[in-house]
Amino acid sequence: MHPVTEILHGNFAAQVSGVDLAQPDHEALEAIAVAIDTYGVVVIRDQTLTNEQQVAFAERFGPLEPSVTRYNAQTKQRIERREIVDVSNLDESGAPRAVDDRLRMLLLGNRLWHTDSSFRAMPGALSMLYARTVPPAGGETEFADTRSAYDHLPEPMKSRIGEMVAEHALMYSREQLGFTDFSQEERDALPPVRHPLVRTSPAHGRRALYIGSHASHIVGLPVPEGRMVLRDLLDHATQREFVHVHEWRVGDLVIWDNRCTMHRGRAYDETFPRDLRRVTTSDTSALSVADTLKQRQTLNA
Repeated sequence: MHPVTEILHGNFAAQVSGVDLAQPDHEALEAIAVAIDTYGVVVIRDQTLTNEQQVAFAERFGPLEPSVTRYNAQTKQRIERREIVDVSNLDESGAPRAVDDRLRMLLLGNRLWHTDSSFRAMPGALSMLYARTVPPAGGETEFADTRSAYDHLPEPMKSRIGEMVAEHALMYSREQLGFTDFSQEERDALPPVRHPLVRTSPAHGRRALYIGSHASHIVGLPVPEGRMVLRDLLDHATQREFVHVHEWRVGDLVIWDNRCTMHRGRAYDETFPRDLRRVTTSDTSALSVADTLKQRQTLNA
């Protein structure tokens, strides 16, 4: 069985079939890495993975960051692995969380357009989200292609934003929804950070917008003006022509490159269980995904 890549949305998002991520061979890993570099989002269906297998697969592409929910010692965890973000509506007993549950309130921010971990000094590179249980309807994830969005900006806007830097903070994105219940340990662990508004892909040299709900304001501009720039860019980047919608099935693993995409979760009937688990690699390498894979394979040989 050999991997097969199928494009899903123009030149954005692809599906790779014919691979077993529990025991991936070199050909499968290489095909997946090339697809990520080329298409930004990669869908791999019909997988059966334990937590340990999901973590082991992700580690082939870079070091893993800890879940953001681990910064509050009072938060009860359903999953022991600190690298796994519990993107579910389930509490530690496996029941749907109460409407006013603190972790549910925190995770509602995932329904805003965002880039994973742009609020960290070492931001997120690849996110890998695996579906164990999905509701009968709703709960889709939408992805926006920020490379094509940048390409379609007017030249004066490209010139204007080319050297801009934005400040990002998790607290800012959650405060937009009225959630301010952060402990001091969380605030100390996740202070505001600054990143360029435009990034260049190490794979193909394409430029991409680096924006989303964590981006609070633009350094050097009055806050209201900077926020208008960010809002205009967000509206532009999330036009339907730049967006791919993924409808989840049990066994799906979806990988996306946070350096050239944004995403958001959609609402669903939360009386039904939804169990998705995410791991994210840290953006420690200036190499393409394919070259990072090769480098890590050489180091681990």
